[in-house]
Amino acid sequence: MQPWIQFYTTIGTVAAALLGLLFVVVAANASTVLGPEATVLRRLTEQAFQNYLAVMLVAFLALFPGISPAAFGTLTLGITAIWSGWVVIRFVQALIVQVRRRSWIHSLWRHISSLIGFGLMLASASRMALNWGDSFDMFAAATLVLLFSATAVSWELLKSMAGHQR
Repeated sequence: MQPWIQFYTTIGTVAAALLGLLFVVVAANASTVLGPEATVLRRLTEQAFQNYLAVMLVAFLALFPGISPAAFGTLTLGITAIWSGWVVIRFVQALIVQVRRRSWIHSLWRHISSLIGFGLMLASASRMALNWGDSFDMFAAATLVLLFSATAVSWELLKSMAGHQR
């Protein structure tokens, strides 16, 4: 675990800072983002928040003093399994809404990185929970994918918000 402390400290800090910025933007534009006509904006906001929180969760658990790889894997597996279920539900809901609008390919591209990130997280957590070895490198890849995904979704949210304010 020792070699990964700086990485998880950095990625947790970055995720927390970006989550804070996203929270400020959403709070300042709450009526636009969370209003009754803002289904797509709400989904974008939710996806970005969820990905940033997942990165923070992994970072915080990885930095927990004295946590064994098996305990880290087990805790993360339980939480991520539940979280991943919601990711899949949100993905299916978005596809259903987007199919009606004929832009399902765009929705697929927006969600694919989140699905990959959570898939990597589930795989690495399973390996560690079953004592099949240290998978901190795979966790690192999962957190990077989720961090980049959340940032891309946040950018899309900002662009969409600008379009709504015109």
